[in-house]
Amino acid sequence: MKTLVSINWQSLLKSVESTSSAIEEKLTQARFLDKGELIDGAANELPADLIPDLGTFEFDWNNYLTAQKTNHPNGDPDLIKTLSYQQEIQQKIDFSRQTALISGGAEQSLLLILSSLLSPGDSIAFANPSYFHSTAVFQTLGINRYSVPLISSNFDLDQLEEIILKHRIKLLLLNPTLENPTGENLTMHQRQSVLKLCQQYQIPIVEDDVFGWLVNDKKSLPTLKTLSPDNVIYISSLSKLLGSNTRIGWIIAPQAIGQRLLRVQKQLDMAPRMLAQRLVNNALTSSKFTLGLVQLTHTLENRRNAVIKIFHKFCPKWQFSIPSGGFYLWISQTDPNIFENLLAEQILVKPGTIYGASKYEFRFNIARMDQSKRAILAEKLQKLKR
Repeated sequence: MKTLVSINWQSLLKSVESTSSAIEEKLTQARFLDKGELIDGAANELPADLIPDLGTFEFDWNNYLTAQKTNHPNGDPDLIKTLSYQQEIQQKIDFSRQTALISGGAEQSLLLILSSLLSPGDSIAFANPSYFHSTAVFQTLGINRYSVPLISSNFDLDQLEEIILKHRIKLLLLNPTLENPTGENLTMHQRQSVLKLCQQYQIPIVEDDVFGWLVNDKKSLPTLKTLSPDNVIYISSLSKLLGSNTRIGWIIAPQAIGQRLLRVQKQLDMAPRMLAQRLVNNALTSSKFTLGLVQLTHTLENRRNAVIKIFHKFCPKWQFSIPSGGFYLWISQTDPNIFENLLAEQILVKPGTIYGASKYEFRFNIARMDQSKRAILAEKLQKLKR
């Protein structure tokens, strides 16, 4: 009788393991062992105490049951109406020539768009550094990716054009407002130049605007979707406001491809549950939503400024620009082992290598830095300085 040889499962796992997964394991372990002294600057979202308090909602159960029985391919009609109204007011988008549909969050929106419009072996481009480097969507779909440097709000258009010509780019993915991880905003000139170049080569743009809620109004710029509605697919969500578990996002796309997106969404069974859509609509229409958003951006600005003072005092060689909103700082410095050295002091950060940058850079989330955490942060950085 022949001896059966076990499958080497580890060989399969190695093919999908990455540097980012090893880093996430270290961060998870540090959080698990925390006894109250941890500085979590590596988090991807707001702490619970900063999520806007929208109070309690009235919920019409009979109306919800009726809606479940009705076919709404785009999503909950009430939520679509709310989003359409808000987007028309905030971004002046004409919805008569657009298709709006609800998704299970920004990442699922991206997956849906790529699955609908591209084939394995096709190529896309995005900025570098970018959180697009950390997503597994491209590998899952067999999409080739090419990055273009984004430094001090300067997107290298010459290199973008070179990549378009050399690799037959099918889509450009951009996060032009409070880019993750750098917090950069493309200037108006840059936005117009990117749109002009992509129109010249017939390259559609996917605009990720999940941080658009958190921009200081005095410094806000029109979205790419506003500037060129027929050439841009716009995606957003509430995950950066209400937590990643909200899992509700939306896509605003030209009608020419809207029906294609809806068909693929149905085929892949990717439509989010109606109950979640109803709850998000209640949040957006709450009388407390706008005030909560104003209070949140004000608190984030205060915490950002306070953390910057600490960094200037104890780490004067750290270099960073001050973003116009959001909750990240992107820091450059000279220590190649900064991630491990900060981790040893129970300060968590996201290293630049996750986002396609160098080991000399890292992202720091300021949202959790209330007064008590800032005191701990200052003490730890002072100790690190010695």
